[in-house]
Amino acid sequence: MFAENLAVVMGAIVVLVALWLIVAVRHFKHLRQELNEQWELVDEDLRKRYDLVPNLIETIRKFTNAEESLIEKIIKNRRDVGKVSSKDAERIMVEYDFTNDINELINLGKKYANTGLVADTNFLELRKEIDDLEKNIEDRTNRYNEMVRYYNNHRNVVFLKPIAVMWRFRAETIFEVEK
Repeated sequence: MFAENLAVVMGAIVVLVALWLIVAVRHFKHLRQELNEQWELVDEDLRKRYDLVPNLIETIRKFTNAEESLIEKIIKNRRDVGKVSSKDAERIMVEYDFTNDINELINLGKKYANTGLVADTNFLELRKEIDDLEKNIEDRTNRYNEMVRYYNNHRNVVFLKPIAVMWRFRAETIFEVEK
């Protein structure tokens, strides 16, 4: 009788542990999928911004040739940004530098106001589109970062940590591109 009860209790424990494993792994997979989806939204806007830079450069070149070194630097940085596909610290730094370069390029409109650049319809449209993309990037990055914090917090929950370690659910990096 005692052996049968012990077998039932042991069986119940095995079933509970199996359920715990299944639920925890599915939970982490779901969170990681959500993170990937949020990152895709951020990356999509970043790529749209990259695609606008050549148009912005050509528009500025129509009005001035004085800032060729800045333009060459931006072209080089745009190439560097395209080479980094991850979402780690290297990407964050490259994006930060690229954002500063774009802002510097847009500020040329103020510097060369007498050339008609600030009144050019194409420049104004590109500037507005980049500003809208910057806002979108900021909003989507904030949502992504919230998701990363949520995911990383769940990795540290006592009863989920063993699963995170065993199944190699690694901590994610907060992605911040300053404006």
